[in-house]
Amino acid sequence: MLLKSGGTSDASDDKQTLIVTIEGRSYRLNDIGSGLAQFVLVLAVAAKIQPEYILIDEPELNLHPSLQRNFLTTLAAYAKSGVIFSTHSYGLARTSAQQIYSVQRISKHESRLSSLETTPRLAELLGELSFSGYKELGFESILLVEGPNELLTFQQWLRLYKKDSKVVLLPLGGSQMIRNISDIQLNEIKRITPKISAVIDSERSSLNAELDNNRKNFVEACGKSDIPCHVLTRRALEHYLSDRAIKNEKGSKYSALLPYQRREDISPMWAKSENWRIAQRMTRDELDNTDLGEFLLNL
Repeated sequence: MLLKSGGTSDASDDKQTLIVTIEGRSYRLNDIGSGLAQFVLVLAVAAKIQPEYILIDEPELNLHPSLQRNFLTTLAAYAKSGVIFSTHSYGLARTSAQQIYSVQRISKHESRLSSLETTPRLAELLGELSFSGYKELGFESILLVEGPNELLTFQQWLRLYKKDSKVVLLPLGGSQMIRNISDIQLNEIKRITPKISAVIDSERSSLNAELDNNRKNFVEACGKSDIPCHVLTRRALEHYLSDRAIKNEKGSKYSALLPYQRREDISPMWAKSENWRIAQRMTRDELDNTDLGEFLLNL
């Protein structure tokens, strides 16, 4: 069995456990720690069954913060429709989930489920993510992206440029959040680390079209805080997904978007939540000659 974490595993001679090979060295499963052992066993079962949905409770247990998101992303690759997880880690939910709900106990046999409103306080979220722990492992900078869909997609592309272990991705929460973020809030997170950059969709209908006021204001706020902000030349992130990768993931009936084409003008159209699965199938060559590829290269 090939592990996406970079190692392999085989059954032991007595067939009682797995032997895991990591960076050329062999370990019995019970010798690599409960967190990694859980990681290996859960992925092995998911890869074999490949169910419609995977439900998992507290995936962050026994795993360092830098591995938690990768674990969920890899797990999702084996689920046909998605992963549903419960967690006590607000940071993990904000950086991994496309929809977030909070559960509040009302009485002994009654709980309330409600949508969790996104918070504009990025500094608080960085605290939840334990950014200091990331720095100890070699992470060097923070990249602000629009939302969860963009986060998962960028995670795949950063791997192509061998920067997924150097850049911490922080979702802004979409267009609503972009409208509300000010230079004061951006300066708050600069107190945690000065190495911050941002990338947002242009939402342009043509090459020379103006940005809307919300995006202009966000770019200006970044400028006041000395945070480099790259506005994509094409309309949105999904306009950089290659036709080859799209067809490999979705089938021959699907085609890539033209640089400024609206989603509504192409049929069939994949869901935004599937962008990251398509990005997984791309090669670096397909990004290198674009403004996005240049941005990733220079992060």
